[in-house]
Amino acid sequence: MAAPEGFALELLTPEHRRRKFASGNRKADEWLRQKALPAMKKNTSTTRVLVDAESRIAGYYSLANTALDVSLVPPEFLGGQPPTRPPPTVTLAWLGVDLGFAGRGLGTYLFLQALADCVRAYEVIRFVAVIVDALDDDNVNYYQSKGFWRVPGTTHKLYMPASLLLAAASAR
Repeated sequence: MAAPEGFALELLTPEHRRRKFASGNRKADEWLRQKALPAMKKNTSTTRVLVDAESRIAGYYSLANTALDVSLVPPEFLGGQPPTRPPPTVTLAWLGVDLGFAGRGLGTYLFLQALADCVRAYEVIRFVAVIVDALDDDNVNYYQSKGFWRVPGTTHKLYMPASLLLAAASAR
């Protein structure tokens, strides 16, 4: 999926100017400014940034390999059998768009690109679902409108089975 005209999608590096990023969500801003790069250095997540022609960060997303707590996994999720080990998942941990770039569809682009990255990862490393940790109820509603389901027993954690992700990807 090509980046929108005038933008480039890149892996986060120390050269990216993160301090001025302001999505309107303190936690999302703090993650990008202070935690995303150290997490990449520790190999716990990958952050990609969407930059404009002047190298300003318009938005970003972070993906991480995770495992879902077995107490949260409904038996029907794994063919009717309760899991004995945490099933492997990919988590879309963070996604944000700078307020200066809002209203241009960049959040939707980043979301779809993150899912496309998950599809590519699935070809090499299998997982059972994509997990999203939504920051608030509005985010929950958005992700549900895109086919994610609430993880039972949680308020802002949602999932999309890998089978549904792959089916949606092949339909495009």
